[in-house]
Amino acid sequence: MDSDTAHTWPFMLFGGKSSGKTALLLALEGKNPSPAARSKGIDYSGWGIDISGEYCESGKLRRELVTAALKAKLLIVVQDATSDRMVFPPHYFLMYPHPKIGVVTKMDLPDADPQRAAGLLRAAGVDGKIFYVSVFSGEGISGLRDFLLKQDF
Repeated sequence: MDSDTAHTWPFMLFGGKSSGKTALLLALEGKNPSPAARSKGIDYSGWGIDISGEYCESGKLRRELVTAALKAKLLIVVQDATSDRMVFPPHYFLMYPHPKIGVVTKMDLPDADPQRAAGLLRAAGVDGKIFYVSVFSGEGISGLRDFLLKQDF
């Protein structure tokens, strides 16, 4: 078995295009997030598995997420606080046996609506804790990082 197949990542990030997944991962790793940070495909090079938003938004590619999630212990579903749409259908995450948490990003923006974002996460099947963050102001990042570090991965 090669090392990539045998390795288990602590978590996997799910979310639509421009939801802030890659910037969030960089912030959690203590790196400087870029506003234009983008992942391509499925990236196993960081602390967690980072996936391109195209995989979440395309029904054809979404099946790849199920396979990739087998290598993660926790699912983190990211929702942009300024968006009024969820890219996953209702109850989508109930099919995963993993624990699931939500992260509402872009809390620093004036049109952020955290209650709407939390509602979208719950409707998609996120049943765990929801964190509210801004990677650029730093709001909520340390609390999320502390939570992840305390998990039994």
